[in-house]
Amino acid sequence: MNDFDVLILCADAAGTADNTVGYPVGQTHAVLVFLREPAGASPNFEKAAAELGRRGWSDINISEAAPVSVASLDSVHPQARAAYHDALNDGFAALVFSEPITQADLTNR
Repeated sequence: MNDFDVLILCADAAGTADNTVGYPVGQTHAVLVFLREPAGASPNFEKAAAELGRRGWSDINISEAAPVSVASLDSVHPQARAAYHDALNDGFAALVFSEPITQADLTNR
């Protein structure tokens, strides 16, 4: 039995001047957050948002979360497997999608 699970959280967030990928300030992007938690723990949305905030993101909305297995990630995103391992080792990883989310996208949820 593992001592930790990696949870995947679906989010969107707006870049600040300090965002680590250089997106324009205020531009909103979809984000997959990978968060290491004790096995069986509930998703810690506050921890995920705080980690994103430290990396230059604001206006963070987390819509859902679930445990994820590394084997299920091949169909998600080419870098998802690496993000999973980063989260397992470091406690946190995030994949920020390059295409911005428009206000219309946010309104039509």
